[in-house]
Amino acid sequence: MVLPKIAQALLVVTVVSSASAIDWKPTYDDKPLHEDFKKKILENVPTEPIIEPKAKRKILVYSATAGFRHGSIPTGKFAMEKMGESSSAYEAVVSDDPANFEKDALKTFDAVLLLNTTQDFFMPQHTQHHGSIRDQFTDEEWAFLKERNDRLIANLVEYVANGGGLVGVHAATDSCYGHKGYGDTIGAYFWGHPWVGNQKVMIRVEDPEHELNEPVFGDVTEFEMIEEIYQFTEEPYSREKLRILLNLDPERSEVPKSEVRRKDNDFPVAWIQKVGDGRVFYTSIGHNDHHYWDPTLLKHYLAGIQFACGDLEADTTPSAKIQVPHF
Repeated sequence: MVLPKIAQALLVVTVVSSASAIDWKPTYDDKPLHEDFKKKILENVPTEPIIEPKAKRKILVYSATAGFRHGSIPTGKFAMEKMGESSSAYEAVVSDDPANFEKDALKTFDAVLLLNTTQDFFMPQHTQHHGSIRDQFTDEEWAFLKERNDRLIANLVEYVANGGGLVGVHAATDSCYGHKGYGDTIGAYFWGHPWVGNQKVMIRVEDPEHELNEPVFGDVTEFEMIEEIYQFTEEPYSREKLRILLNLDPERSEVPKSEVRRKDNDFPVAWIQKVGDGRVFYTSIGHNDHHYWDPTLLKHYLAGIQFACGDLEADTTPSAKIQVPHF
């Protein structure tokens, strides 16, 4: 059948429009990493693993954002890549290509590390300096991107349940609010940061003898740092499900700058959990650049990565069931 010229033109526009959505990948105008930052990272990355890997490991480091974008992301990406090389614990593929979250691609990774991701991180950012990014897509294109976003998040949740590893750093809990499976998997949702990034806070090593804490902190049971500290919504966060590793001592931290919504004084900073056959490590440490060249905190990240990959065996019994006090 020969289409009228107008119909042919409409068909061409539709095909081109769909192609632009299919080809869309996130890109960002991040500032180049300062050479001094690179030097500090290279001087301080661990030179050996927490434990010898059981096999050659490969992780995906993903840092796409649909909401706020942390300036420390380039620092974190460089640190995670170089730490894998220096310690020989893993190989890092640093990429924001959503195609890596298709089911067959995910199977090639031992763990996925979400580095300061925000909102629905497979979608375009909400706004940019010269206007709304949403306006650059037709309704059909946006529907395609939304369907892909939902599917890839479901793929990630399924990947973990089937035995994959997940590492969340800082804003990974400020992500995917409309996806219950993601919230259950990462362990909590962001509910604001009463303590902002330039404040001194006291962090307690809640479980000093735990397999992820002892090789990192040794005999240290508390330490002071400058960091933005999160509070988490009442659901899905629960000590009935998570093994808490670090938490905030609010009484010995600077006075918070904004509303403290949690009234139970429970401000976890790092935890692990078993999800199906998979392993999840989350730490809210990672707002500031300097964390990514701190020798102790680099080991903290490394222990979490090796746990997620399945090399560092650790007790995931929820904290409530072992009655570890948090204040």
